[in-house]
Amino acid sequence: MLTLPGALSPPIVPNVAGGAIATRVRVDLHLHSSASFDCRVPPLEVARRCGQLGLSPIFLTDHEGIDGARSLIEAGEPAVIGQEILTNEGELIGLFLKKLVSSQLSAEETVAAIKDQGGLVYLEHPYDSGRRNLREDAIERIAGQIDIVEVFNGRSPEELRATLGVPAGAGSDAHTLAEIGSVFVEMEAFDGAYDFLAKLRDGKVVNRRPGWKSAAQRLFVNRRRY
Repeated sequence: MLTLPGALSPPIVPNVAGGAIATRVRVDLHLHSSASFDCRVPPLEVARRCGQLGLSPIFLTDHEGIDGARSLIEAGEPAVIGQEILTNEGELIGLFLKKLVSSQLSAEETVAAIKDQGGLVYLEHPYDSGRRNLREDAIERIAGQIDIVEVFNGRSPEELRATLGVPAGAGSDAHTLAEIGSVFVEMEAFDGAYDFLAKLRDGKVVNRRPGWKSAAQRLFVNRRRY
């Protein structure tokens, strides 16, 4: 098998959609495609790169849309439909969605729209003021309904996940092919949203860009200081 620059290893799950069985998978939980306003990489190119890196299924979490993820499923690619949703208080991700979630709702309304369709609430890049992070008071209001906290986007502090008692997620937040797989989770293969959530607790977060972790810690320390 051809080894590509930056490859992690041969694919663990080369074709989930085709019925391949694996005991372990690697997943990058925060990926963008050209279905997002700020990314130019077509969904099928994202899928191709994930296949090269042994990342499967593909968690596509485009801004304000799920058409990219749907196109992957229609093409027979192993994909989970996600959406990075802009609430009126910052961003949240919904995973395992069936339909689009409207933007500019309150945090509570957004959570309800995700949960009503059997999805999971994934809090991405909390406290990162450089991006459209969810406001701290909104986090406090929906704390009991957050399913996963992103501890590596590269900049999200582990302490919040521990406080909430939820599994750790990790994603590259990739907007280019080169960024895909820089952070991922290795875990048991799963079947559906709730099996995923249960097995994620025993997953291993792999950060291939160690400098990001110190940035996360500095961010959290500075926030506490002020």
